[in-house]
Amino acid sequence: MADHRDPSEHAESPGRQSDSAAPPPEIVDAEVVPTPDEPRRGLPGREERPTGTASSDEEAFREYQQFLEFRRFQEWQRRYGDAPPPATTGGSPGEAPKRPWYRRTLGLLRFKAVRRLLYLLVIVLVLMYLYNSMFGGGGRDAPRGASGGGGGGGSSSAVLQTSPRGAVVSAYDLLAGDSPTDVCLLFTDAAESEFAAARGAEDCAAAAKAIGEEITDKYSYKNPSIARDAAEKIGDRARLSSCDLRVSGGPRLGEFGMARQGSGGWKIDSYRPAECGG
Repeated sequence: MADHRDPSEHAESPGRQSDSAAPPPEIVDAEVVPTPDEPRRGLPGREERPTGTASSDEEAFREYQQFLEFRRFQEWQRRYGDAPPPATTGGSPGEAPKRPWYRRTLGLLRFKAVRRLLYLLVIVLVLMYLYNSMFGGGGRDAPRGASGGGGGGGSSSAVLQTSPRGAVVSAYDLLAGDSPTDVCLLFTDAAESEFAAARGAEDCAAAAKAIGEEITDKYSYKNPSIARDAAEKIGDRARLSSCDLRVSGGPRLGEFGMARQGSGGWKIDSYRPAECGG
């Protein structure tokens, strides 16, 4: 019987033959090799790391840094109290902050020997002050003026002392100075004449020069020891005898009479020799 099928039915399409002729996928070590058309998938058990993990690590690191800063701040407060901590910009983390100079100085007071030296220094200063107040000389701002022939009673260049004992000590100070004739600036005209007569000199300047030549120790003579209440003061008048002074290095002077001036200073307005017993 003749085959009346269409010739196309007997001939298979080339594509079908190729598909039927293609071998099945080759299995290598039980792993299926994907074809290029299939999307590439990740291997099982290797999941990609979520992006949120990195941000959480950074946040934990920042919190750790803040914790370290807080610990350093607590340590600073424990050591230095309320002083502000130094800025942590640069520098090695283990480097200790530099203490202020006054704190380092006050730190010396922790040592007992330093405290004892300070106590001793304070005691010495107090004793010196008390000694000078009770027995030391008066003001050291002695008047300085032009030396000359004794006419210094009305000289405006004289700087008068504010106490009678200061005026007497200034007289000793000037006589032991480089220009002993300046002592005449402390006297009135009448006192200059009395001073010259008591020393057997022609005038006040000559008497001052003669006394200056008799001084053997200028420093001791400038600083006679005198009690604070040695001067007898009544109103604007005062009197002080050199017998109440401890004088060394030169001749002892006489008795001074003084008057308070309008400026408040004391000027010597009378002088006479002093007869000191013993």
